Formats: sequence, C-alpha cells, structure tokens
Amino acid sequence: MSTQPTADLLFRNALPSDVDAIMSLVQRRIEWMDAQGLHQWNETDYFGRYPRRYWQDNIGRFLVGLRGASVVVAIALYESDIRWEGTGATGPAFYLHHLTTDLSAKGAGAAMMLYVERYAAAHGVTTLRLDSAVGNEVLERYYSALGYRERGRCQDRLYHGILREKRLAV
Repeated sequence: MSTQPTADLLFRNALPSDVDAIMSLVQRRIEWMDAQGLHQWNETDYFGRYPRRYWQDNIGRFLVGLRGASVVVAIALYESDIRWEGTGATGPAFYLHHLTTDLSAKGAGAAMMLYVERYAAAHGVTTLRLDSAVGNEVLERYYSALGYRERGRCQDRLYHGILREKRLAV
C-alpha cells in the first residue's frame, strides 16, 4: 500500500532496512517495562521467542510509522494466529502483534491503530484481533478505549494473554 500521512507521521509497509529500527524500538520498550515494573515482554524471553531471524523473515508483515526518517511506531499484521484456535472466531481478520512505539512519540500508537483500521478496510478485512498480557491494566484500558473487547484467554510459553477483538464498521 502506498504511504499516507497522518498528523506528523507517514505510514508505509516495512522494508528489510527497517529491521534494526523495529528491534531497537522493542528493546527500548522492554527496558521501559522493567523501569515501570510492568510484566510483559520483559518477562517472557521476547527476543528468545522472536530472534533476529524472525524479524527478518516477517518484515513484510509489518507496517511502520515514520517521523522524518525515523521509525517511531511499528506493528505486524497476520492473517491467522494459533492463539485464537478453538475460540470460535471466524471470518477474515488481521491479527495484530508487536505494536511498539518510540517512548517520545506520544500518540503514535493510537495513530497506527487508526491507520491499521483504514488499511484493513482497504483490504476487505472487517475484524482486528490482538492480545495483551494478563495483569497489564494500563494496556487493558488502552485497548478497551480503542474498542477492543475481551474474547478469551491464551497462553504461549511464559506469556499469559487476553484475546481481544474489534469489529470495524463497514
């Protein structure tokens, strides 16, 4: 999909040259979680689960938001997710993973989520699904405020999550 500006951000499909920037965003977010006493990526062996090869092999699934030449937000979109098997979830959906922002890019996550909704609609997808860590009340409030409703629970190795879904207006 072509690039499209939103506020001061420019969104586009990620390129292989974006891998280091995305991994750096994730690493800084993990360090922030440690400092905040949050329990999520920082306690689930995130880079053990998703090593560099994963990011390289899946870069085509990522969207990024740029401020100037810098990647300040990233997200991956998948068409299926094993965590949702057995939940009864049906229909075409994008499964959102790895949403991460630069700590100084206030509002970039929400702008990316709005962009993802438009991106999904342009691709005929009317449902967005994601998960968030059990016990992360800040993230629970954030996704609830964006219209994501709880649909169940999941476990993936050390990670315990809440499955969330949003139906898009068509």
